[in-house]
Amino acid sequence: MRFWKIAAAAFALASAAGCRTTKEVLDDYEVALSTGNYAAPVQETAELASKKDGSQLLWQLLAGGAMYMADDKGNAIAMFDSAEDAMHANDATSVFARGGEGALAMMTNDRAFDYDGGGQDRVFTCLYKAIDYMTLGRPDAARTELNRAGQHQENWLWERRKDIAAASKKMRADADAYVRQNNAPQEGNRDAQVGTVLGDAAFRSQVQAQCRFDPATSGNLDALAPRDYMNAYAEHVTGVFRWLNGDGARNYLKDVAALVPGNSVAARDFAEVDSGIKPSNQVWIYVEDGLCPCREEWRVDLPLGLLPFVRRYVIYAGMALPYLRERAHGAINWSVAAGGQNVPMYQLANVDALLKTEYDVYMRGALTREITRTIVKVGVQVALGVAADAAERRQYKKGKSGGDYLALKLAQMGVATWAATTTAADLRSWTALPKTVKVARIDCPADGRLEVVADGQRIQLSVQPGNNWMVFLRKPGPSAYPVVKMAKFK
Repeated sequence: MRFWKIAAAAFALASAAGCRTTKEVLDDYEVALSTGNYAAPVQETAELASKKDGSQLLWQLLAGGAMYMADDKGNAIAMFDSAEDAMHANDATSVFARGGEGALAMMTNDRAFDYDGGGQDRVFTCLYKAIDYMTLGRPDAARTELNRAGQHQENWLWERRKDIAAASKKMRADADAYVRQNNAPQEGNRDAQVGTVLGDAAFRSQVQAQCRFDPATSGNLDALAPRDYMNAYAEHVTGVFRWLNGDGARNYLKDVAALVPGNSVAARDFAEVDSGIKPSNQVWIYVEDGLCPCREEWRVDLPLGLLPFVRRYVIYAGMALPYLRERAHGAINWSVAAGGQNVPMYQLANVDALLKTEYDVYMRGALTREITRTIVKVGVQVALGVAADAAERRQYKKGKSGGDYLALKLAQMGVATWAATTTAADLRSWTALPKTVKVARIDCPADGRLEVVADGQRIQLSVQPGNNWMVFLRKPGPSAYPVVKMAKFK
């Protein structure tokens, strides 16, 4: 038995975030943002981002997000630049292909691998940099970031297929190696056993109820439509920015109109750009409302009745999976008033739905991996238990005691203990992203005064007539006063 090496790696993973767990840091981060205390999480997340561990990218995104909302533009851009460096490294090869933390990392949990960041992580990183560059009067830098955001959207399907293939290959190799390391025979066809569990109606019903995930249909890349994973917010910002700069906006605004067919702002923008109209004295107001879903852990036991070889030899057969906890809106009713006009805001992007797509794609592999891990760990417990019983019978027939039985029972207990201590769901995600994004377009008022109304809260804005404007508001919670960023275009 040499599982101690993997146990040591698992302990290192559990200690990686220091005295505070990742979950504790994320929970405090949520409280700070939802109450408008944007600067509060900066120090801790920035310190964690300086550590070169597998969660460095996550801490960079969280620190950058807090700096962005605190309107610390220079540090936010620098932190997001660092995050993009990590993303580029991940894009070169899958995090699963790089092996993870410790030998046989796949046999612990997905937390053993570097945080990769999903497609929306990449899109919002570039989008937030672009917005800050706009407000700093640096259009060329903003254009570069918007181009990168678009490229990340184009690459999303390819990146997910690469990760799925790498994770499957790594899972198979580590599972086989773990069985060999413990001198345990492979009990039956592992793929068939995984299929039996996934196909069980009772187990599938549990997963559907807790995770809103159907193992049979959810997360199938081949069944996704562009609106399932394309961020219309980033596309619209890119289109309007290019339109205001006379720089090839048509295709972007055409795509947005197709992604959100009920959005009258998107329809109007495309109709005008398609007719060659140039914007004059216009204001686009974007609202990032609420906070996106975060991950919580759900523990469930493997349905041992589906695996007839296990019976009485299993000591531990637990699994851990992440599920999404939806969070509140910043406000339910939004409108804009200016110069005697009062216009509603229209939903431009449902970020909750975009992240649910990414979660479903992740879960399609994660559920199979967790079942595989548990089956393998259960199989080793069974093999050691059977061997211990055989040793006891041999000792009984010979009429003398021996150490084989005790050694095998201790080894079985050790495997079960290690299985229990390494069972954990990967809860890492960029929890600063919005829940939804809304947009309004209004004529720039002669007096330069606009008022955005959010559930009765009135946010006063001041613009200079004769210019075009893009205004970005961020309200993560009902009690949070919005962050406001404004960019002027002549």
